[in-house]
Amino acid sequence: MSLNGLIEKGNKCLEERENIPGSPLWHMGKVAVFESKDSFDFLQSTIDYLTCKGKLNKNFTGNEKEFMKELFEALWWGGKYHGFHEAAKLANHYVNGEGQTLKIDSEIYKSSVIVSDTMLALKRYIRDKSDKNKSIALSKTGNPDFLRSSYATALKQGKRSAIRQGYLLSGGALLVEQSNIRLKNADHRFHLLVYTTKGSNSNFMSRWKVESLYDFEPFTKNYITEIPLAKDFILKLPDGLSHYLTKIAVAKNFKYTSGWIEAWK
Repeated sequence: MSLNGLIEKGNKCLEERENIPGSPLWHMGKVAVFESKDSFDFLQSTIDYLTCKGKLNKNFTGNEKEFMKELFEALWWGGKYHGFHEAAKLANHYVNGEGQTLKIDSEIYKSSVIVSDTMLALKRYIRDKSDKNKSIALSKTGNPDFLRSSYATALKQGKRSAIRQGYLLSGGALLVEQSNIRLKNADHRFHLLVYTTKGSNSNFMSRWKVESLYDFEPFTKNYITEIPLAKDFILKLPDGLSHYLTKIAVAKNFKYTSGWIEAWK
């Protein structure tokens, strides 16, 4: 690219743009149904323009803020349509939830391969601690004692298929199996906690919990979220732009939790 071209690209957001799409969902629908290149280019160029403004710490106009808010709401509709209910709920809550904690259905975690296998490993770890008269009140995947135990060894990276099984990361977070698109889109990396009490006859009661933070990395990380609208039409949304929305009062980070109770022996 020539020097003039580089300068023009670098200055692409120095002049305010007036033609901000009023309804991202409508344009996304045109791409999804009719593979409209015009609508796709309109959306992507708007995202690129707002990314440029965000990197320069420029404030957004009312129309620009509304575009980004409606873009996340459109992700809610798209997620619902494709069956990604939790991811859709999270995206909508980012721009409409006022930072309040959100609870999501526990079934999405309980049906995960890595979660099921980790629960089994933690229960064996808890039973062993109980037999040694050690405290079993709280256990978690990030506990150094658990991570060093034989129960955690088979869960770690290199021992399992990342696609079919997922694995336990060195810091204690679970990386979800990549084939589990529904959970991957909602929460691809998380810690698992369990609060346990012991009753008579070696009966245990455990309360399992996942608590995550819905947020995005700043521009310096250069992360991109890809949003497939149709074949060969993949919208690229920088995480830095999504993060910037918290700086201009369009969105708020929030915690989301899920929990379930299990009786076991």
